[in-house]
Amino acid sequence: MPQVDALFDPSELRRCIRDLLALSTLPAILKTFDPYRIADSVATALASMLDSDFVYILLSGKCDDPAIEIARSGKRIAADSLAAIRGALRDVSLTPSSELVLAVPNPIGEGVVRIVSAPIGFGDDAIIVVGSRRSDFPTAAQRLLLGIAANEATIALQRWQAEADARVRQTEQELRLVIDTIPAIVWRKLPDGSADFINQRFREYWGRSAEEGLGWGWMNAIHPDERKKFEEEWRAACAAGEPFDKEARLRRADGEYRRVLLRAVPRRDEDGNIVKWYGTTTDIEDYKRAETALRRSEAYLVEAQRLSLTGSFAWNVSRGEVFWSDEMYRILGFDRATKSTLELLLQRIHPEDRAFVKATLDRASMDGTDLDIEHRLLMPEGSVKYVHVVGRTVDDETASIERAGLESAGLEFVGAVMDVTAAKRAAEELHEAQAALAHVTRVTTLGELTASIAHEVNQPLAAVIANGEACLRWLDRKLPDLDAARRSVESVIDDGNRASEVIRRVRALAKKTDPQMAPLDINDVVNEVMALVQREVFSHGVSLRTELAPALPAVLADRVQLQQVLINLVINGIEAMQPVTDRPRQLVIRSRQDEADQVLVMVTDCGVGISAENVDQLFNPFFTTKSSGLGMGLSICRSIIEAHGGRLSASGNVGPGATLQFALPAYGQAAP
Repeated sequence: MPQVDALFDPSELRRCIRDLLALSTLPAILKTFDPYRIADSVATALASMLDSDFVYILLSGKCDDPAIEIARSGKRIAADSLAAIRGALRDVSLTPSSELVLAVPNPIGEGVVRIVSAPIGFGDDAIIVVGSRRSDFPTAAQRLLLGIAANEATIALQRWQAEADARVRQTEQELRLVIDTIPAIVWRKLPDGSADFINQRFREYWGRSAEEGLGWGWMNAIHPDERKKFEEEWRAACAAGEPFDKEARLRRADGEYRRVLLRAVPRRDEDGNIVKWYGTTTDIEDYKRAETALRRSEAYLVEAQRLSLTGSFAWNVSRGEVFWSDEMYRILGFDRATKSTLELLLQRIHPEDRAFVKATLDRASMDGTDLDIEHRLLMPEGSVKYVHVVGRTVDDETASIERAGLESAGLEFVGAVMDVTAAKRAAEELHEAQAALAHVTRVTTLGELTASIAHEVNQPLAAVIANGEACLRWLDRKLPDLDAARRSVESVIDDGNRASEVIRRVRALAKKTDPQMAPLDINDVVNEVMALVQREVFSHGVSLRTELAPALPAVLADRVQLQQVLINLVINGIEAMQPVTDRPRQLVIRSRQDEADQVLVMVTDCGVGISAENVDQLFNPFFTTKSSGLGMGLSICRSIIEAHGGRLSASGNVGPGATLQFALPAYGQAAP
């Protein structure tokens, strides 16, 4: 340090005092600065105080931090000037003492500069170097200011280092507390794979102390049957430096070995060398058990679907996503690798049912109504399957179990598709058997009726022939006996009347029953018949609808007989539309009250219609326009309706088809 008596110049003394006061403010300024800002502030202050060409400060890096270099003059020095100063000082043996003065070529200008240095107590290489072209540099005051500035920089840097170390310790303590608190098993290992840290959760799970788990002690937690192989795989991962992901059985504090997932990744330095391994251990035993139970449940479900020929599906309308089960793929005849789509499903639907199914799906997608339909599938080889589809909407909470926390699932359907082909075929075979039985019954009845007619009519017809022959003989005489001939003709008439009476009695016998008369709602009878003829309607491609007037008065009738009449009229309408191919086959059943307050039921078809010459004969026994008809159905229907005090009639429509209708008196109303 220079002697105070060397500062004999009053102006120099005043300047020195001013600069000392400025330096005295540095501690307060540098208190919150980091090393770079501390060095920058000191360099800037010295550059203005010492009237120097440059001030250069070097701070060694701490740990992995890079060194700090700063150069300042009256004006901020550019990076190329800093490199020039560094190069000039590299060949100079700097002694960290402000007493030694060296002369070197000016690295940032002309001439020679005198340089002086002062050590900074912040590492072995920390130093302040000041250079000036002045021949009297450094003066005693300048040496004093340089020394004080170096001391202030040392104090500020050491304070920063102490605070930084305290912050690091605090951070490490907080981090350790976090690692010990989080609900996860966390550990750290050295490059060779041995442990140097296990968190509190690991110690609690294993039931051992930290010391027992450090080094290779943690390996004792692995199940003995898996330990050797696991250690080999872990050491191989450490040698290769690759992330580790492995399942193993780990011993819990209660002695149970549970399935866990161990994952680890390496942390490397700038040169790529592994510094540490960081990893976690996750108990997945419950997940594994649930996964096994789920697989077992799915296997049961798949087998149940296969045995019951029932597939399942999910349809997210908002996203257009479709899911099919394995059995659904089998029913539709698609490979399991094929992506399920709504378009693919529509391609498989029978062409005659496609429009109906698409309209049903469109309606369901708009208003969320449940699905319950039957339709046909046309398979690639030409076979036809019948399926019954049921489905319902599910709310977001149900649909988003696996998507918890994501956006709303929107409108979604889940349902089942049942292959009812076998049931349909069995029902059709049953229907055919029933029809055959009904046909046999009708033929048998007709046979009985024919025998009765033959028996009852045989005698009057024989008498008619005999009397006719007698009449001819009376007329063939040379002198015809007209009186005798008249008597024979009268006998023929009497025998004809006898035959007519026989037919009348047979008809009366045919319609003789023990009816169960009761007040009925005719609309209920219509609806019951709708259910009975639904199969017949569907199998013939007919659209059947009703237009029933509400609140009609009751009729007194036998329910079974009215059902028989309605079924006969509906079947006749269906058969009348069989030749129709150029328009939809539509059948309508209407009910209303007519002008006479009778209950009127009309069955209207759009078939071939009724010719004018056949209208009067339509209800006669044995009259039919069908090649396979017996001509008894409408005759019997008329008998039933007339027995109820009503009337049965037929008429042609304005357009195609015909209408058959019957009217019955309201309950309590006298028959007309």
